[in-house]
Amino acid sequence: MPGLSAGPELPPAPSAAVSGGEVAFGAYVGRCADVDWSGAATKAAWRLRQWKRWHYVSITGPEVILAVAVVDLGWAGSCFTYLFDRRQGRLLADLSMTAPGGRGITVAGPSGGGALTECRSRRLFVQLRGEDGGRWRLEARSPACTVDATLVETDAGPTMCAVAPVPGGVADCTHKTPALAVEGLASAGGVRFDLHGATGALDHTSGLLARTTSWRWASAGDRRSAFNLTEGFTAPVENVLWHEGQVQALGPVQFAFDPRRPQAPWAITGPSGSVDLEFVPEGIRASDVRLVVARSRYVQPVGTFRGTVGGVRIEAMAGVTEDHLARW
Repeated sequence: MPGLSAGPELPPAPSAAVSGGEVAFGAYVGRCADVDWSGAATKAAWRLRQWKRWHYVSITGPEVILAVAVVDLGWAGSCFTYLFDRRQGRLLADLSMTAPGGRGITVAGPSGGGALTECRSRRLFVQLRGEDGGRWRLEARSPACTVDATLVETDAGPTMCAVAPVPGGVADCTHKTPALAVEGLASAGGVRFDLHGATGALDHTSGLLARTTSWRWASAGDRRSAFNLTEGFTAPVENVLWHEGQVQALGPVQFAFDPRRPQAPWAITGPSGSVDLEFVPEGIRASDVRLVVARSRYVQPVGTFRGTVGGVRIEAMAGVTEDHLARW
């Protein structure tokens, strides 16, 4: 396998995203324990309205791809769970809910031990609980789908932290943790999946975001390599490659796909061939939610990547892409 040809290794994360009114912009290894935007130079009312937080968990295996997310928009909250059966090539479950005022929605900070992210509603219950030793307990329950899993952080995927300026907003702090070992069970549509040997990933994001925010995103990984690629939003600060325990910065990338046919192959490329990927969807999750003062429109295909990232060859690596526009 070719060696790494990405950028320099990342420095350790600072203890706080904001210190003395200054935002610690950059890409780092490790967690920024204090992500409190009240120290940023913005008016309190705007800050409360535009402070957005979410926790996203994905699990990929040879038979299943599933994801769970809890989102705190400040004035509202939302949550979703989906489960895609790779053998049948179809979604067995796709559940979402919106909570006016954020009732029943809690999004913890990025740190592990004691962190609790939760969605409680009659339709859907989700809980992500951080434990000592880099362990995370994930539960999701509804009449259509259940997930009961333990995810354990590994040396192969150290957490990276990206603190980036946001055009039209102030700043965003995102933490990505790939290559988690997974044990547990998931079920939907009368089908039960053993998650032993699957790979997990965590995404924690907190930011003072613009009223209208859009991005294109790709994420995939196994127990040896992983990558996170974004165009728009915080790009290119969070564009990184993990390989055999190292985290390397990548430059900007471009996504090419047909918005009218998002289930056709996608291409993701970077300068001088630093990224050259083809993504072949196996299925797709899409949503267009329109509220009185907000909108969320996205497509998120699931499938496999092949090509090269930072000199590392990728073959049939399971993951997702996304094209997302939010007005919040």
